[in-house]
Amino acid sequence: MAKTFDIVKVLEVTEQNLKSVAQANLYRYWLDLKAEKELPIWSSFNPAAVREALPDVMLFDVLKDAKFFVSITGDNCRENLGIKASRSPLEEVLPENAVADARSRLIHVYNTRKPHLVTKTMRWETAVKKELQQQSYTVLFLPFDVEHDKIELKILNSLYFN
Repeated sequence: MAKTFDIVKVLEVTEQNLKSVAQANLYRYWLDLKAEKELPIWSSFNPAAVREALPDVMLFDVLKDAKFFVSITGDNCRENLGIKASRSPLEEVLPENAVADARSRLIHVYNTRKPHLVTKTMRWETAVKKELQQQSYTVLFLPFDVEHDKIELKILNSLYFN
């Protein structure tokens, strides 16, 4: 992937600010699982209930030492962001200049235990023709509690590419 730079805008997490039906359905499902609890439990998550959202998700494991691992990457994320599908540390999956922003947002969700929503415009120059390319997308971060010896939290990202 070519070197990119992002323009980021933080939005309030509301259904009105979610730009895709799949993201809105995923958010409603997260709210249903959460019910009266602080966070929904990851073991209660049923991917079949939100099948249409799966190609656009990335699942992050937050380890006890506050390191982030990408454990699942949907097909559309791999294609649109040019990243690999294997379970890897955050730093090995995202482009170098995107890691700091992603880490800060993941840390925010980890600390607050609340959903987070941003819109991004990613711009890059193609290597061959030196043309400026642009891709806008919305990222919804949804935290899940997990019962695991080494994993403290799971954060499900849903990306919508405009």
